[in-house]
Amino acid sequence: MSDSDKVWPTGLTEAESEEVHRHIIQGTQIFGMIAALAHLLAYIYSPWLK
Repeated sequence: MSDSDKVWPTGLTEAESEEVHRHIIQGTQIFGMIAALAHLLAYIYSPWLK
């Protein structure tokens, strides 16, 4: 009845969970780069530490 490849509690296989993890990490990295760029642009246009 239960599939031995599925991991509790998500119901994903190990390969599926690694793929989801890879996408989450990639999305976080992209978000971080955009945030860093936004902070750099904000500093260039209105330097708050000078």
